[in-house]
Formats: sequence, structure tokens, C-alpha cells
Amino acid sequence: MGDGRKKEGELCLIAALFLRTRGPLAQFLFTDLSVRRTTPSDCCLGLAVGTHEHHRTNFFARLLVFILQYGYCLLVDLLHFSKLFTRPDATAEDPEAMNSGRVRSASHAGLWYSDNPKTLDAELSEWLNKAGTPYQPTKSARAIITPHAGYSYCGDTAAFAFKQVIPEVVNRIFVMGPSHVVCLNNCALTTCSRYKTPLGNLHVDQKTNEDLMATNAFSTMNFHDEESEHSIEMQMPYIAKIMENRSPDSFSIIPILIGSLTQSSQAMYGKIFAKYIADPRNLFVISSDFCHWGHRFHFTPYDNSDSRAVHEQIAAMDKEGMDAISTVDPHAFTTYLKKTQNTICGRNPISVMLQAAEHFRQMNNHTAEFRFLKYSQSNKCRNMKDSSVSYAAGALYINPK
Repeated sequence: MGDGRKKEGELCLIAALFLRTRGPLAQFLFTDLSVRRTTPSDCCLGLAVGTHEHHRTNFFARLLVFILQYGYCLLVDLLHFSKLFTRPDATAEDPEAMNSGRVRSASHAGLWYSDNPKTLDAELSEWLNKAGTPYQPTKSARAIITPHAGYSYCGDTAAFAFKQVIPEVVNRIFVMGPSHVVCLNNCALTTCSRYKTPLGNLHVDQKTNEDLMATNAFSTMNFHDEESEHSIEMQMPYIAKIMENRSPDSFSIIPILIGSLTQSSQAMYGKIFAKYIADPRNLFVISSDFCHWGHRFHFTPYDNSDSRAVHEQIAAMDKEGMDAISTVDPHAFTTYLKKTQNTICGRNPISVMLQAAEHFRQMNNHTAEFRFLKYSQSNKCRNMKDSSVSYAAGALYINPK
């Protein structure tokens, strides 16, 4: 038995014990609802329905199906989230850590992307090279949309977004990701001073954090939830890579976890971030996957009268959403989401970015252009038993009239 299979076997035994001893919460973690991973409200719903008898299926069958469908990496992620299994590099909750400068570990390294610096650097370099020439070679993107799945699925797509950044002009990088592990109805900031990556540490902009907290519109992330969340972390290796020729002290990051927001809250946060998106020294990294299609995501729109294959219909639905985003009109994107109910997990970060661009447009004599540069799917669905996640990479440019 290879090391990988042995490790999977060990985790299966741990998970089996976990399911026997942890009751309804354990049952929830291994239901389809738990991995729908679209909004924090879905997580809350999953916890509620997990207490019902009809969800308490045979745990061995559930575990086998889970591993076959979702893989070893997600299993580790859920066990880490449950606190039953802790990754070796995970930092323990410690009241003194806040005072001493807490470091957010690269908790998904070795699972969702390589933890070997040379291997990771080579992969990122190859993907960036294959992304070709930037859309606007002399202008750095003000914001990018980039996926957050494992790099084996979307690393090549993400490169097209990061290729649009000119590192020499960027001083602050706002990283906005949706919450997959905690219910949140506002936006939350990190309490960490640094984020670890296999390619080096990234420093958090404490002054900007303090300025944002002073608006009374933000909360702070729980440290364990922050380590379990992948949407922000998956952007950090690429940031470290594109900024590799800059001194670590010459730029900073501002990680922001975006909750399930009302339209009025999206507009409020957009107004707060408008002054930051106006500054050409700032970059906004918007973390989002696109359509999550399949029974395991409880989302299977399909038109039998349409001659196109399932994956082509999914692509068409995603393309409609990408067109709405490209108008840089937050209302167009909201209308699209209401119409299609597309499971774009980063819809709230995207909406906040669009609101910020709209507020900036109203205040200044500038126009905004959003251009999508790459689209891909984890699997080409051909029947109702298949499933896939879509990925897109795009960039926002601010132009004077």
C-alpha cells in the first residue's frame, strides 16, 4: 500500500470513529449539504437538517461515498475543521498569540497545493508563463477574480488573473473570500500579523485593519475558523509568487472574510472600499469559483429540449453571469443571480467589488472595464450523474475618461 493510500486508510478509521461518537454534527459533516459550499446559510441549514433522523444514514456507506466523490483533501479539511484531526503546522488557540503577533499557517499546503517550495514555484511559474501576454501590458489590474479550488483543478486558470498584475505598482493587496466554514452576516478581518506560504510570509497591513475596524462595520475572524477556511489561503501562494521580487516589507495584505450580505450591506461595504479601489497602488483579489453543478451540490438545472451537452449548458449559464459582471453594474449581477440561482460561492465578494467600483465611478471621472480571460470546468458533465465546478479568471481596469 502506497503512502497516500495508507494515509487515506488511517483517516477513514479516524472518520469512522468520529461518526460513531460525534452524533448529529458528525452526520452533517458527511452529508451532501455540508459540501455544497455555496453560502454560510447553507452551512447553518446543514447543521439543522443534520439532526433529523432521515439524514442519519449508515455511516460506513456515507463515508465510502464521501471519499469516492470528494477525495482525501476535503476529508482532511473537514476533520481539521471539526478539531478531531489537526494538521502538523496548525497553530493552537492561544490568548497570548494575539499580543505576540499571531501567524496564520499554510494549513492547506500539502493537500490543496504543494508544500514543497521548489515544486510549487515551478508549477506557478509554468502556469503564469502559459497565461501569455497580459490583456493591458502597461496597466495593472485594480481587481481580479480568481478561483480557490485545489491547484490541480484550477491553478492554470488562476494564473490568467494574476498575470494581469504589475507587481511594481502594487503596495496593498485586499483579499476577499467567501466563508465556507462559519455563518457570517458581515465582513470579518484577520487577527494575524502574517500569513505563511511555502514561498515566504506575507505581512498583514495592521494600519488598514485598524482603519476598517474603526468604521464599526467589521468583526474579526475566529482563529481556528480562519485556518480552516480555504478561500483566502488559496490566493496567498500566487500573491507570494508574483511579488517575489519585492521586499516583504514593501507591500502588505488585508485578508477579509465576506459573509452572506444583503444588497444594502453590499452597497455599504462597497462605499467603504471605494476609496481603496480608487488608489492604483491597491489590488483587490476576489476569490470565487463559479457554478457548482450536480446532485451533490443540490443544483442540476438542465433543459432536455436543448441539444447542447450538460457541460455546454453550464458554460452558457456561467457566461451569462460573466457578462453581467463585465458590465461592472452590481444590479445586473444581482438580477442574474435571482434569475439563475447559480451557485457562485463568491457572489458576495464579487458584489462588494462591483459596488466599490460603482461608488468610485459616481465620485470620479473614470470608467471601469472588466474582462474575463479564462474559463474552465473540473469535469465535462454529460449526464445527470456527473458533477463539476466551474472556474473563471478576470480583471478589472480603471480608465480615465
